[in-house]
Parts: sequence; C-alpha cells; structure tokens
Amino acid sequence: MSALFLKILNMSVCASWIAAAVLVLRFCLKRAPKWVNVLLWGFVAARLICPVSIESALSLIPRADAISSAVLTAPGQTAAAPVIGGAAAAGAAANPLQTWIPILAWVWLAGVVVLFLYTTVSTLRLRRKVCEAVRLRGNIYQSEQVASPFVLGTFQPRIYLPYRMGSRDQQHVIAHEQAHLRRGDHLWKPLGFLLLTIHWFNPLMWLSYVLLCRDIELACDEKVIKELGFEQRADYMQALVSCSVSRRRIAACPLAFGEIGVKERVKSVMNYKKPTFWIILLAIIACVVLAVCFLTDPVASRTEQPSDPAVSNTEATPDPADTAPEEPVQPTEQDDNLSAEQEAMKDELSAAEEADNSVLDELIGKAVLDHYADTVQPGQIHVESHVVLAEDRRGTETVTVYLLVLQEIYSTDGESLTLENGSYVPTAITFSLSTSSGAVTEYWEPSDGSYSDDIRAKFPPAAAEEALQNDQTYIDDLKTASFQKALEANRSAAS
Repeated sequence: MSALFLKILNMSVCASWIAAAVLVLRFCLKRAPKWVNVLLWGFVAARLICPVSIESALSLIPRADAISSAVLTAPGQTAAAPVIGGAAAAGAAANPLQTWIPILAWVWLAGVVVLFLYTTVSTLRLRRKVCEAVRLRGNIYQSEQVASPFVLGTFQPRIYLPYRMGSRDQQHVIAHEQAHLRRGDHLWKPLGFLLLTIHWFNPLMWLSYVLLCRDIELACDEKVIKELGFEQRADYMQALVSCSVSRRRIAACPLAFGEIGVKERVKSVMNYKKPTFWIILLAIIACVVLAVCFLTDPVASRTEQPSDPAVSNTEATPDPADTAPEEPVQPTEQDDNLSAEQEAMKDELSAAEEADNSVLDELIGKAVLDHYADTVQPGQIHVESHVVLAEDRRGTETVTVYLLVLQEIYSTDGESLTLENGSYVPTAITFSLSTSSGAVTEYWEPSDGSYSDDIRAKFPPAAAEEALQNDQTYIDDLKTASFQKALEANRSAAS
C-alpha cells in the first residue's frame, strides 16, 4: 500500500508541473479555439495515467521522483539508521517519512473510497430519478424530475430534457448535448473525475478538473455557434440563461447544459470570432512544446565509481596546467573581411527579394485589372488590392500565386467617389517569367456551385483553409487599400 501511494504521489507531483504550465498557456491562448484548452488538460491526464516516461534533455520537470522509493526500502538499515535520498544516515534519527507514509497511504485510500461511493450513489440516484422518463426521439428523453438538461450514460448515453421547455430553447439544448456526444465528452469527463478520485489530495487537480469542465462546455458552445447566425446566437444565449441552475455538487457522469460558468459562456458566445490560421498554428506549436517539456522526465545523472583508488585520486586532483585559463582567440583580418562579405551578401539578397516582390505585386495588379477590364465603363475608376497567401515557384520560369483579390469600380463627379460594383474572390494566377512582361498563363477563380471544394482542390491546404475561414481578417484592410488607390487616381485625373 505504501509503495503504491508513493508512486501515486510522485505522479501527482509531476502532473502538478504540467498543470501549472497549462494554467499559464490557457491564459495566453485566450484567442485560440477552446478545444485547445481541452487538449492541454489531456496532457495533464496523460501524466496522471502513465507511471513512466521517457527521458529528455528538454524536460522541465525538476525530478521524476519527488520522494525516492529508498525511503521505504533501505537494505541493511534499521529504523534507527534509514536511507535518505539513497545514502545511509547511520546513527541519525529515523526519517519521519518512514512513519508517515504508511499512515498517509491509508488516508489516501479512505479518500478514494469516499469519492467512489459518492460517485456511485449520486449516479444511482440520478438514474432512479429519470427511470420513468418518456422517450421523445432517438436517445432524447423528457422527464418531470429533470430541472436542467444533461447527458447520462457512458456506452449508451441518453439526453434528458425537462418537460417545460420552449421549442426554440429545446432546439439549441439538443444541439449542445449532441455536440457533447460527438466530441466524446461523456467519456472524457468521467475519466477526469476518476483521475481526480485517485489524486484527490492534490489541490491543483481539483482546480484542473473544475477548469476542464468549464473548457468542455466552452468548446461545445463554440462547436455549436460556428454553424449559427447572429440572431440564432442570441437565442442560444437565452437558452443558456434559462437552463442554468445553481451548481451544488460535482457530477461524476452527467454533462449538464448550463450548469457551469453561465456568465463566462454567454460572454464567450457574444464575443466569438473565428480564430485565424496563425493563432491555430501558434496554439498547436505551444501544445507540442508543452508535451516535449512536461511529458518527459529529466535525464538521470549517472555517476560511475572508479574501481582503482589511485585512478580516483588522479581524477579528483586536477592538473594546474589543465586548469590554466585559455587565451582568448583574437579575430583575424581574414575573419573580419569574411564577416563584411557575408553582411554585404545578405543585404544584396534582401534587396533582390524586395525588388522581386515589388515586380510580382505589379504583375498581379495588372492581371486582375485586365481580367475585369470588360466590366469597366469609360470615366470609371478601376482599382484592386490583394493578399498573397502562398507562392509556388517552378524554377525561374513560372510562378503561381494564391491570393485573396478585391477589385472595385468607382464612378466620380470629379470630387466624390461612388462604389458601383466589385468582387472579393480567392484567386490563383500563374505567370510566365521567361519574358520580361510576365505573361499570364492561367487566371483561376472558383465556380459558384462548388466554391469551397474548388478552393481546397486548387490551393495549398494551409492557404485554402485561410482563404475559407478568415475572409473578414483581410477584407477590411483590402477595402481601405482599394479606396485609397481610388482617391489617388481621382486626384490624378482631376489635376
């Protein structure tokens, strides 16, 4: 029993480090998708479940075992001379841990039993409460004994709803609970409570479980509202408020709609904005770094004892000649010249790259305006602006650019501008660089009937997702740039 508790204790201490890191990352990644937070808590769970881990020089865990098992097993030592940290303390007082760990082990076991009984009793009471529920459709049931919607069951989960619920609220509630099931939350939340039951003595695990429950609900809300319009989001928020109930106990299995952090969830729904590709990428990188640094153990120090005392004495006494300070290496004139040449080369490359980008930008602008030239009437001002999402260069002869293109046509009375028409379209343009003019060999736009499919088939994966998901990120800036170009063209025409 003592050995098992000691192992659990060391695992809990290691998990505390990653839990603390998750708390920091959770605060820093507020604009990231909410499922990222749930994934981060999954790393904490992995640390709590796995008794061993690989060693890594990048690990930020101070020690794999906070308390050495040598405390319990000290070969050749008595209670009056225990082993502390692997070394004998002959004649010293007994290590208090040898006395307290067996006692704490039984206290830990008692806590596990209490939480297990609580979970069992609360689940049985809830099942008895809804045993007479009436089936609405599928796995959706209604009951007069239900005050707030929830999901119950692990292998055959059911959604339970109160009878007195409007059809509009019911629609959003069902969408929320079904999102829980699609995400597998009816499995992950009980697993989280099971780990909490084992590590109940760690305050950080209680905080982690509470935040996990909140993040599960926020991630589920996010999954639902992504498919809703603005007015529907308002109805969804109303459903959150109307279904909220005071939370008096931790539910081991049910996933209750609106039972946790209703105020925070309503605020999250109101302020929801699709995360950009770069925020998602940053969040994924942060997850990878966290896993590398906290799911691994530090490299154990291995000191080898020499068999020959003479060798030991020789190694222990350093030679004064060996410890003499090294003369600093003075840079030579050749090194200075080489460094200057490298800096000059960097400057030339940078200037060449800027010039190349400027030429390509002009080619793009001309290609867009030429493509829509037939739609422009005499006297109108035709402008464009664009964002390059990706480039595909085939040697020095051809280049394909994947863009978000905004083109607008303005009419003018000499002083003011009026927007007549325009378009905002993801576009792919291929240029031939074999000629000085940079001829367009392909001007591609998605078709109306299969807009998304066409873009995903044509664009590189990252550029396709950015084009489809983050239109609003660029459109305001592009409109501003186009209007400035129109103003300049109007001033030039007037002068």
